Amino acid sequence: MSSSEKDKSGVKLAFGFIGVQLAICLLVVISTYVVFDRKMAEAALVGCLINVVASGYFAIVSLKLPKNASPGMILARFYVGEVGKFVIVAVCFAWVFKYLPELIQGRHAIILFVAFLIAQVAFVVAPLVLKEDFN
Repeated sequence: MSSSEKDKSGVKLAFGFIGVQLAICLLVVISTYVVFDRKMAEAALVGCLINVVASGYFAIVSLKLPKNASPGMILARFYVGEVGKFVIVAVCFAWVFKYLPELIQGRHAIILFVAFLIAQVAFVVAPLVLKEDFN
């Protein structure tokens, strides 16, 4: 497999993970709406989207590597992607706390954080769904 094919397969795999994450988010939001109400589903949607945006940033930064990137550069890009992911999560939650105070009270806050955490399950589920891309 050439370096260009590896680059494309890495990006394809990363966006496959994000696709699985979006599917899980959709299931979480719909089930929250069915079990609870619209406002709870909004909290779930916000929690999931925070995770998806951060994961998307990580995928773009860490997997769009120049041809013949050195191992040190690859490692540095992963660190930059991971730090950026943490910053995005912190900024997004700060934004929610400031501009959507109704989502951080009582059971809405619980759903917000639980949905955020459930979106992380994609990184356990995705290898099972995308198993042919791992071969």
